[in-house]
Amino acid sequence: MLAILVAVSIINAVRLAMAPDQSFANTPFGVHATMLLLTFYEAVTLWWLFRGRDNTKPLPEAWAYVNVVVECTAPTAIVIFAAFGTDISLEAAALGPASHFYAIFIVLSVLHVRLGVSFVAGVVSAAGLASVFIASGLPGESGIDSGRALPRSLEGLSVAFVLGAGIAAGLVGKRMRRYLETAAKEAEVRVKTEQDLETAARIQRSLMPSESPAVPGFEIVGWNRPADETGGDYFDWVDLDGKRTAVCIADVTGHGLGPAMITCFCRAYAKTALRVEDRVAAALTRLNEELVDDLGDGRFVTFATVVVTPNEELIRSASAGHGPLLIFRGHDASVESVGSDALPLGVMRWDEEPQTASHHLDPGDVFLLVTDGFFEWANPQGEQFGTQRLENSLIKYGSEPGQRLIESLLDDIETFAAGTPQPDDLTAIVIRRSATNVEQE
Repeated sequence: MLAILVAVSIINAVRLAMAPDQSFANTPFGVHATMLLLTFYEAVTLWWLFRGRDNTKPLPEAWAYVNVVVECTAPTAIVIFAAFGTDISLEAAALGPASHFYAIFIVLSVLHVRLGVSFVAGVVSAAGLASVFIASGLPGESGIDSGRALPRSLEGLSVAFVLGAGIAAGLVGKRMRRYLETAAKEAEVRVKTEQDLETAARIQRSLMPSESPAVPGFEIVGWNRPADETGGDYFDWVDLDGKRTAVCIADVTGHGLGPAMITCFCRAYAKTALRVEDRVAAALTRLNEELVDDLGDGRFVTFATVVVTPNEELIRSASAGHGPLLIFRGHDASVESVGSDALPLGVMRWDEEPQTASHHLDPGDVFLLVTDGFFEWANPQGEQFGTQRLENSLIKYGSEPGQRLIESLLDDIETFAAGTPQPDDLTAIVIRRSATNVEQE
């Protein structure tokens, strides 16, 4: 409102300067005084709203009503001063520019987002306009008997229109208030959800290993990056008997909070099963039994584990629907693909235990485990990176250290994706047979 008043003052000053006969300079002093006081009031109000009060507390409700009464009374005062300070009638003054302020103040009352405030603005404005029209018909006013600017019926319609505008503004303000309250509640829920997701992500990150296992004769590196705050992938290493280490990777269908919760109890089940059962095949069967009972909503888990023994060239793997598992042969820079040994976990109970496979690793050979996010990431044309490109990248970078190998694979995938968003969680584990064995203490 202050900006409107300042603009009006500037326009008046320009008009005054350009008036050839200086007739505009005869505007009554009361009009100027009212405009000046109204501008001062709006300036003080603006300062108080933003600087002169404790903004942590809500505005006093009574202030909103006082404010609209002051604002909507000002146009009536301007009309009266304009009529009594010049030779124009009250009715003519009421039809002049000053009456436009009624509409402006009624519209601005919507910002209070209260039905009652806008209604009061309409009542005060209508009462002021009605009083001017009534006063224009009193003895002594020109145009009582003939030549009126408006018939009485139209004067009443004007008053009713102003009152209706206040009611309409109140309904709009009420609707705005309801919308703002709904938006505030939704924002509160959204903030709470984001906080919960961050907590869940922090918990999930804490469950993944922060350091590589110390297995003499091997370099083992794991890496994970979820597509959302939380993910449906995880990797882990389990100490079986103080000598052997089980390296595990899992991928729950989907990504987000639901799959993240599944990874937590899947990890707990897997640790227990691998430590309790003597054989990896029996551990996977037990893990599947647990997940069949718990999932039951169409979800399943692909899972693979590799058992590594210090300084031994033979490793053993078992895969429940997880693949392909890739072996890089350092002597000729070739890649072998290892398939799955059983259905994914949680789909159905197995009639028999899955088979396990043994793999001979020479120094420099790499056993790579990845989730499907690595080869299902598509470019803008919808073409997926695919397992063949993954194998080609492994051939190029297979001789690099574990962490650098994962980064190089990721660079190739992101270059191929050409800016498309990451669609799924990414998890990778590199198991490299060291060039020289390290004696176990």
